[in-house]
Amino acid sequence: MRRCAAEGDVPACDHWKRQQRLGDLEVEFCTAGAALFGVADYVPALMEYVERYGIQLNFQHNLIAVDGPNRCATFKVTDAEGQTREIEKPFDMLHVCPVQKAPAFISQSPLADAAGWIELDPETLQHKRYGDVFGLGDAGNTPNAKTAAAVRKQAPVVAENVLRALLGEAPRAIYDGYGSCPLTVERGKIVLAEFGYGGKLQPTFPTWLVDGRRPSRLSWLLKEKLLPWIYWNGMLKGREWLAQPQILAHNPAQHDAAAACDFGDRKQGI
Repeated sequence: MRRCAAEGDVPACDHWKRQQRLGDLEVEFCTAGAALFGVADYVPALMEYVERYGIQLNFQHNLIAVDGPNRCATFKVTDAEGQTREIEKPFDMLHVCPVQKAPAFISQSPLADAAGWIELDPETLQHKRYGDVFGLGDAGNTPNAKTAAAVRKQAPVVAENVLRALLGEAPRAIYDGYGSCPLTVERGKIVLAEFGYGGKLQPTFPTWLVDGRRPSRLSWLLKEKLLPWIYWNGMLKGREWLAQPQILAHNPAQHDAAAACDFGDRKQGI
């Protein structure tokens, strides 16, 4: 289950560059995946900033231990042939995104799948084995990016389908895997990544206004000024008109969904 990649390194580098300190630093981005970002369309813009800031990319580097007092991090590295080895990297500052997993009260419950996540239909968000149970958010096994933007679209689907279940009807509202990662690449500019299952781009705005594949000042203003207002006054009060779910005229067929963010393969541009 993935969140947005490189969100710590890139903004920090922008700050160091503005302070004229970046040239004195060695910055590395180590990821257990094989790609900088899981949707290929956004990789070129991110790579421009990786190169601008001189960030060294280390793919398939899985952090397995940190020795804080001695400032040393241990990684398990997988090469192109699938062979693994352990390496140590000294550091002055370490920014870590921990492994994500469901809480124990879910992973150890009958609701969980073999990996410990709530076992949900990826479209209706109904439990695959318990028809009176629905789920949303980070603890579900739906293969979407785990962001607040995803919950914003999932909540109306669950609400609609719960109401139908209470009436003895089958769920017909569907979730398309939408998620959004506003990737800050420098102060005042954001790459607004919006995508659904299978990495399909799902932009909210027309590209002539906001091209999410490119850094944008307007996207920055959207995140800084507009989204907080939408969150407090729309989303949390159930009045968000842009998040209405799609309602099918028939019962949706059960099937698996492709991962929205695929970090398993190299993406174009890296």
